[in-house]
Amino acid sequence: MDEQTTKSMNAYQYKGIPAQVKDIDTKNGIVTGYFSQFGEVDSDGDMIVKGAFSKSIMENGPESQKQRIVHLYQHDVSKPLGKPYMLKEDDYGLYFESKIVGTSYGEDVLKLYEAGVINEHSIGFVTVKGQPKDGYMEIQEVKLFEGSTVTFGANENTPFTGFKNMDKETATDQVRKLTKAVRNGTFTDETFHLLEIQLKQLE
Repeated sequence: MDEQTTKSMNAYQYKGIPAQVKDIDTKNGIVTGYFSQFGEVDSDGDMIVKGAFSKSIMENGPESQKQRIVHLYQHDVSKPLGKPYMLKEDDYGLYFESKIVGTSYGEDVLKLYEAGVINEHSIGFVTVKGQPKDGYMEIQEVKLFEGSTVTFGANENTPFTGFKNMDKETATDQVRKLTKAVRNGTFTDETFHLLEIQLKQLE
């Protein structure tokens, strides 16, 4: 394994997936979905395989003594949404169930989920074990620190810079959802500002 690969494995990374919300119970503050997907080569040339999270879940997950894996908003450690009360691997990916805390931004997040404005998740992790394959890196074990609710599938190596891959129909639908949320929502000032930024980016 070359020096560059070793350095990248030791680096803190973000990887996100779109539209992986299974259910939202706004009354009780429950969100369920996937933080990560198995078997897909991403834009960084990485593919996470089933079993990669098992050690982290055992050592720091909901049923461990430490319970150190947290659910954040936008990867911001100053904005924890809670801790997953269920975190497990299935054939699709890393499944979670979280109860969102009743903070002002937590309430905003639930409203944004319900409005369909946000529906993406991302993980913050360090690669522990990986194996180069034909054209990609197979990630076999990670140290998972957090899963985040994000506006866009965040990745520090591929930051959001525009909507080049978004077709007209998808963009129009997102504008509709954002406009409705701004007009009808009861969000904090910070969240209103973020929604306005997204609208400007789409326009």
